[in-house]
Amino acid sequence: MNIKRAWKKLLMEQCRRPGGILGEYIGRRMNRSHYALTTWGLSQVDVAPDQDILDIGCGGGRTLARLAELAPRGRICGVDASPKSVTLSLRHNAQAVASGRMEIRQASVSALPYRDSTFHLVTAVETHYFWPDLVADLAEVRRVLRPGCRFLLLAEVYDTPRFDARNRKWLELVPMTYLTPARFRELFETAGFVDVAVREEADQGWLCCLGRKPDTA
Repeated sequence: MNIKRAWKKLLMEQCRRPGGILGEYIGRRMNRSHYALTTWGLSQVDVAPDQDILDIGCGGGRTLARLAELAPRGRICGVDASPKSVTLSLRHNAQAVASGRMEIRQASVSALPYRDSTFHLVTAVETHYFWPDLVADLAEVRRVLRPGCRFLLLAEVYDTPRFDARNRKWLELVPMTYLTPARFRELFETAGFVDVAVREEADQGWLCCLGRKPDTA
């Protein structure tokens, strides 16, 4: 393996679970590189000022800050499996955390540390690739949503012909979940979501999958 490929592999492994000095770099890089995708994705949902929101895989914390701006009277929570990411998110959002309106915790998507029906909106930006059991984890997301409320998942690496060559260069470095738009829809429905909508930004190779928790669940 040449040096350039080895470096890319190391970076991708850090994306799975940032740690150490390189994790600091990855967290800051995620804050920059995910910004445009997140802007597009958040345009697909209406966020009320008083909504309670959870961001899964909060990384460097920039998405949490944006959610706090969109819902200034709501409670914003973030979880990440990486202690380094939790540290970075806390640092990025120190004022909001100190005020008590934001909470950031180390936790797995497979066991979210919140009661049933807690949140009006849950987001996940570029993180589902590494979830342990996608259907079970999607069902866990549905559990913490309030009835009638939605989950927003955003991805830049997904199975689409136009960007397949680009994406497979990353897949060769680190195993990642790689789904077609139709498969996203199927998995969301299997996990119990309704009114599932899969939208693509074809020029950028971005995907947004939205699912709603049933009103009676």
